[in-house]
Amino acid sequence: MLIALVNKLLLLVLVMSCLNTVRHFYYFMQAWIKSDSDNPEKYKVSNSSLWILSLSMGYIITSIIYGVFI
Repeated sequence: MLIALVNKLLLLVLVMSCLNTVRHFYYFMQAWIKSDSDNPEKYKVSNSSLWILSLSMGYIITSIIYGVFI
């Protein structure tokens, strides 16, 4: 019972990490496409958001390497 609950929680965290990474990738692409050589636009990320993004990407990479067991 406890293992099944932990597995569902970890799967939920994996999905949330994927959504967070896709969100940042979308905003980065939006800033990159909107930018031109005359008016360059930077993609600004706050410090806390950068920490969350790095943890999300680390969790995704770890899940890819070790796999997801449900």
